[in-house]
Amino acid sequence: MTRRSVRGAIWGIVLVIAIVGAAGVVVGEVQNTSVTVSGTDLASGDTVRVDQHPTVDVSIEADTAIELVDVRVNGDSRQTFEPGSQSFSESMNLEMDDGENTLRIVVNAGGTSTYEATVHKDSTSPYLEYTSPFATPDLSSPPESTTVSNARTTLSADIVDEFGVETIEIERRYDYTFAGQGETSRESYQITNPDGSFSQEVFLGDGENQIEATYTDEAGNKRVHEFVLYVDDTQQPTMDLTVPERTGTDEVRVQGTVSDNVKLDRVELEGPTGSTTQVLQSTHAEPNRDRLSAEINQVVSLNEGENDITITATDTAGNTVEREYTIVYDRAIDPRVTIDSERTTVENGTVSVVGRIDRGEIGSVTMESVDPETEEIIDITRVYGGDETTSRVDIDHQLSAADGETQVRVIVTDSQGDQHTETFSVGSGGGSASTDGGASTQSTPDDSAAPTEDVSDASDGGSDAGASSTTEDGSGAADGSSDDGESDSGANDDAGTSDGSGSNGGDGANETSGSIPGFTVVTALLAFVLIGARLRRTE
Repeated sequence: MTRRSVRGAIWGIVLVIAIVGAAGVVVGEVQNTSVTVSGTDLASGDTVRVDQHPTVDVSIEADTAIELVDVRVNGDSRQTFEPGSQSFSESMNLEMDDGENTLRIVVNAGGTSTYEATVHKDSTSPYLEYTSPFATPDLSSPPESTTVSNARTTLSADIVDEFGVETIEIERRYDYTFAGQGETSRESYQITNPDGSFSQEVFLGDGENQIEATYTDEAGNKRVHEFVLYVDDTQQPTMDLTVPERTGTDEVRVQGTVSDNVKLDRVELEGPTGSTTQVLQSTHAEPNRDRLSAEINQVVSLNEGENDITITATDTAGNTVEREYTIVYDRAIDPRVTIDSERTTVENGTVSVVGRIDRGEIGSVTMESVDPETEEIIDITRVYGGDETTSRVDIDHQLSAADGETQVRVIVTDSQGDQHTETFSVGSGGGSASTDGGASTQSTPDDSAAPTEDVSDASDGGSDAGASSTTEDGSGAADGSSDDGESDSGANDDAGTSDGSGSNGGDGANETSGSIPGFTVVTALLAFVLIGARLRRTE
């Protein structure tokens, strides 16, 4: 055999292999598998959630006859079909356990393909382990009625569910009577994607409150709890008031806060003359957050001598608290001088004086600076003077200073014409003021102080406060392969074996090219025939 003959034989073999390979691509069978689970298209490798046993619709198209379709759930064969045609369509109900289930469909049509997806089944409604205002450690339903003592009551619970609760809806309904007519107050609360537990403040009215709580999980299962929260209010309202004991003016301002744990109905102030002021008017029983407290800011007119006032607060349950105060109006009360020692200084020959004068009836105020060695008056200024008396004068004035230490005199004349003098010293180095007379000094004057001697009546009230993320379930990912070591029924050795893979289109179909039986043997025989013919031709 010549070199040319050998080369020709080799080219012949290559040509045969190419032709046969091309023929294999053309004749390979293609399988398209489409699956719908409970009405939802489900591509291979995807996940779907259902709340009951699903209905599975399977459609398969192939280029050759479909020999076998095997439908499996969690590895167990549930349905087997032998269509014998190029198309297959079947609807079936498959029983599945709650939780994650693997749906696998094995198809043999000249070649084997496997479809695999995950079905999460959750047919159980959520369970609640309540922790407030009652407890259900055994996951039982709430008690029919629970008694609480505050309008602000917290409803909280831990959630038990396969895939998590998606929404919580709570509605409070309160029935009451107003002007002889029945009325209903409703308030709703919604929590989205709680993370295994929730805590929600519910605002209640005095007496019976109907509660309906609806819990919906991600599969659409609902659990509804209906129960009563009964508010039994036995607590009196509380008061935190500032009322002066003594004053030098004919009017005082009474300030403070009245609070209640459920709802204030009315607040009244009875003055020295017997007249009553309605600080807060009576109203109906409808729950109202604004009625948990009321601010008092009332001016009360006084007579000379002792004045009795009474403040009364009543809540919607009828609980009442009453406070009595006596205020002494004394026109002869001495004015009080208070100097801010930190802000009163000497600088560049000038004394800056900061402070206040309060109490009594102040007719005029004069301030002067004095040299303590010579007692010479260096400077003088009128701080206040007018036709009417006042109960307070603020000081923020400048005077010329002496060389070295400077004395400052504050001369106050009251409504009776009596003078009250207070003297204090300020050093040349800008040091703090020190008193020589009866004046008091403080680091920071209380700008809001009333011109009176005050007494505070403080009692603390309390109220409950309540408080509420996303639960995401992981989904199983199928690689499209059959179980290791698992023999697909209906497949035979002559038809070849499946490698368990297929090309998945966007619609979730599986496509598998079948192998050609005896490919290697045919190729070898054709090659030998061509070589023999070539050799005979060259002999």
